Amino acid sequence: MINKKIRKQALELSHQERAELAHMLIDSLQSEKEFNSEEAWSKELKKRIDRYEQSESSAKPWSEVKKKCKVIS
Repeated sequence: MINKKIRKQALELSHQERAELAHMLIDSLQSEKEFNSEEAWSKELKKRIDRYEQSESSAKPWSEVKKKCKVIS
């Protein structure tokens, strides 16, 4: 169980600070040798950009994607 004092302090952090803390905690669950999230995201982004530039995929405006996400949730 999470210590109540730690939980209270964490919830008092700003949105940005909580996001940084969450990222740090998630990264601490796996060793860097097992999985490097930054490297994986870089590879995925490069792959998606390459597919887009070769016209193998298309892009949608954020407003359209956001509307679709609201319908799902």
